[in-house]
Amino acid sequence: MSNQLPTAQQILKQMEEKMGGVPRPLAIIAEINPDAVVEHAMNQQFLAKQEQLPPKYKALINVGVAAALGSETCTKNQVAMALKSGATREEIVEALLCAKQTKSSTIFSASLAGLELLVQK
Repeated sequence: MSNQLPTAQQILKQMEEKMGGVPRPLAIIAEINPDAVVEHAMNQQFLAKQEQLPPKYKALINVGVAAALGSETCTKNQVAMALKSGATREEIVEALLCAKQTKSSTIFSASLAGLELLVQK
């Protein structure tokens, strides 16, 4: 058994097979710094090996986070991965609704300093 890491090109090929394409940012990074792509893939594998959450739950969390961060490309990719993980359309929409609620709630926390000015005497 070899402990040799895959190359960036091997990782991109696997991504294309699994996702139906390679995210453009990773393709560019692979040209400039292939080791960064390998490190990214190793982090994904580490997370995939964690067993406390089923893969479908992880995929639904990823959908919500990608959407909350405002990345259309990542959200599309994560939705595709969630579907492959067995998530239903309804579960994906609910994950998006949870992310929306959480993100909108951060407005209160982010405005605390300004709100404090309103109640100062």
